Amino acid sequence: MFRKWVLEQDETAAAFWNEWLLNNPDRKDDVVKAKEILLLICTPTHTATAKDEEETWAKVLQSMDRPAAKIVEMPKKHRRWIPYAAAFIGLIIAVFAAYTFYPRAEVHHQTAMGELRTIELPDHSVVKLNVNSKIHYKDNWDQVHPREIWIEGEAFFSVTHQSNNQTFVVHTKDVDIQVVGTEFNVNTRRIKTQVVLANGVVRLTLNKKSNQPAITMKAGDMVVYSAATTELVNKKVDPEVYSSWQQKVLSFNETPIAEVIRSLQDNMGITIQLEDSSFSGQTFTGSIPMDNIDVFFKTLSRSFEVHIDKTGTNTYKISNN
Repeated sequence: MFRKWVLEQDETAAAFWNEWLLNNPDRKDDVVKAKEILLLICTPTHTATAKDEEETWAKVLQSMDRPAAKIVEMPKKHRRWIPYAAAFIGLIIAVFAAYTFYPRAEVHHQTAMGELRTIELPDHSVVKLNVNSKIHYKDNWDQVHPREIWIEGEAFFSVTHQSNNQTFVVHTKDVDIQVVGTEFNVNTRRIKTQVVLANGVVRLTLNKKSNQPAITMKAGDMVVYSAATTELVNKKVDPEVYSSWQQKVLSFNETPIAEVIRSLQDNMGITIQLEDSSFSGQTFTGSIPMDNIDVFFKTLSRSFEVHIDKTGTNTYKISNN
């Protein structure tokens, strides 16, 4: 039916696909791409004449120059299939050329503040995209080249292992994260990249301007690197703390208040002002629902005897009592 619509302008097929596009507007680019490829591989070709057939067969016989081998001429009734075989081979070559050389489109995913999204990649790997984040990748991965994806913001990757050990590379402004099959969290906010490995092994190649050698990470490792400041941190952590946002909860373990506030601002789109800078060094342990900031403020008020004022729609001020 798709061929009838594209190649024959069939009215029934056209009605079906036009309605399908109305119901699936997000697939419009895929349909346009498919139409272009179909038109490319179905371009009318030269139809062989009887003379062309005879000349082609004669050349085939001449090329089969095998000493001590008897050449048996193919019966004429079989020769009529030669042009069709040639056309079939030409079609295969055209499809291969279209797949190899046709510019590959990119797929983009982006989340808004307060939105989490789960995305299945072409290899069935899964990306859980945190709020206010985005990724992009080519739409037709093959079995030869590395699987590549680019990220801004924060995401948790569950990468499938391929039988040919095909690599999977996550690109940020600071590092390239190369894996075969594993789970890890990536956060690129605030001019740095933070990678926390849940399980498996990954290899980090730092920004080209860095003189640091590649870093091999094991489960429980956290590496933070900024190409802008060339600051590098490598330590052991609890991976679940850094990926708790998947359950719409932010978890902290003896984390400085200043860092907690930055995480709240990144994940909840709020602004918190500290009146007393000395308070930022205090640590916080606990979990905060991403849809209920009051839990955090109540805990602070009770534990540190501070006062919280709401100064605007999404702005707050923390001061001493």
